[in-house]
Amino acid sequence: MSTSEFDKYKVDHLFLLIGENPLPNYIAAKLLLNEGGTVYLVHTAGTVEQAKRLQNILSSERNGLKAELRSLNDYESDAYYIQKEIGEKLKSIKSGKIGLNYTGGTKAMSTHAYRILFYEEVTDRTYKQRADIIFSYLDPRRLEMCIDREDNERVRLKIKPDTLQVKLVKIFQLHGLELKQNPTEQAQQAQLPQLATELANVFKEETKSKQWFDWFYNVFREQTYKQKSNGGGDWKSKTSLMEVSISLEKLPQEIVAAFKQENFVTPDAQLSLQEVQKTGVFKEVKSFCKWLDGIWLEHYVLEQVKKIAHSQLITDYGLNFEIPLTGTRDGFEFDVAFTRGYQLFAISCTTTDKRGTCKLKLFEAYLRAKQMGGDEARVALICCSGEPDTLKAEMTETLAKNKIAVFGREDLVNLSKKITEWIVQNDREAK
Repeated sequence: MSTSEFDKYKVDHLFLLIGENPLPNYIAAKLLLNEGGTVYLVHTAGTVEQAKRLQNILSSERNGLKAELRSLNDYESDAYYIQKEIGEKLKSIKSGKIGLNYTGGTKAMSTHAYRILFYEEVTDRTYKQRADIIFSYLDPRRLEMCIDREDNERVRLKIKPDTLQVKLVKIFQLHGLELKQNPTEQAQQAQLPQLATELANVFKEETKSKQWFDWFYNVFREQTYKQKSNGGGDWKSKTSLMEVSISLEKLPQEIVAAFKQENFVTPDAQLSLQEVQKTGVFKEVKSFCKWLDGIWLEHYVLEQVKKIAHSQLITDYGLNFEIPLTGTRDGFEFDVAFTRGYQLFAISCTTTDKRGTCKLKLFEAYLRAKQMGGDEARVALICCSGEPDTLKAEMTETLAKNKIAVFGREDLVNLSKKITEWIVQNDREAK
C-alpha cells in the first residue's frame, strides 16, 4: 500500500493527543496531514516536552506545515477544560477538512476531544454533526491506521514497510535521546565479517565452542589483559599489546585459517597484534581485543541483517547505538537494531550461555525498545545458549510472547534465515 491510499482521509487540520510515546503521533501526522496543513498537539503538563520535540521535528521536515501546541495543563481529565481548549481553536478554523487522531493521551482526553469535534455549534446551545471530520487511531497489534465511520464500521489501512519508513535516529530524536555519536555508513559495515562468520560456525559444535573459549580466556587474555588485585581490570597498554604474539596451537583450525586470511598471523604461526594493527581494520589494537571478547557477534548479526535487508524491505539498520541516559554511568546501547517501515526491531547480543545474564539482557532490551518503539517494537536475544526455547518460555512469564525471540548457539549458522522467519511470523500475527 502506498501513501496515496491514505489521500482520501487526509485533512488540513489535524488534532493529535500527545502521550508519553510521541512515535504514534508522528506516524499520524506523516500519513494523515495534507501538505501545508496544520497539526495541533494537544498535551498535558506531563507531556509538554514530547509535544515540543514533535513540534520541532515536524516543522523542520515538511515545507509549509504548521505545528501548534495546545496545552491542557493539569486538566487532562476535566471535560469542561478539554472541550474549551479545543473548542476555542475550532472556532478559529474557517475552512479545510478537520481530523482527530486519538492514539495518544488519556481515555478522558480521547472521549472529550471526540465529543467537541463530533458536534458543531450552529447557534447558542444548538448543535449538529460536523461534516467530513475524520476520526482515526493507530492499531499497534495489526500495524494499521483505523478510520472510524459513522456507521460504526471502520476502515483499516495497513501501514506496510514501504508505506512510511522511519529511521532509527528519528525514533531516538522523538524521545529526546541524542546518540553519543551520529551514525554513519560505517555503522552499517561489519568489521571482519568473514572471521565473525567462522567464529559463529564453531558454535554449532559444543566441543569446538569450548575449545574457542578455552583458548580465548586461558591463552589470549592471559597475555593481553591486566587483572587488578582488587578485582576488575583492563586491556594492557598499546605498547605492551603491540609486542604480543600468541600461539594458535589450541584453536579450531577454521579460526586459524580465518586469522591467516586476515593477515594476522606471522610466518611462525603466531597471532601477532602488531600484524593486526598493520591491517588498519581497527584504530586501536585494544579494539581488536574487545572485538574478540564478544563484539564479533554483533558484527556477525549485522552482516546477517544486511544480507536480508533488500528482501525484507529493511532500509535502516546499524549497530552500537549508544544512548546516554540521565542517572546512569554508561547509558544504554542497542547492539543491533533496524526499522522496517516504522516498526523497531532491537537485537541484544551476548556470547555467554549463562541464563541469568541472557535474561537480564533480553529484559533490558525489551523495556528500552518498548519505551522508544511502542507496542509495535520487537526484540530478540542472540546468545550461545543451547536451550533458547526454554529460555524464551521462562521470559514469557513477564514479557509478551509474541514480541520477543531468542536465538541460541545452534541458530547462529542459519541466522539470516532465522531472522527472516521472525519477521515473517511478525507479519502473520499482524494480519
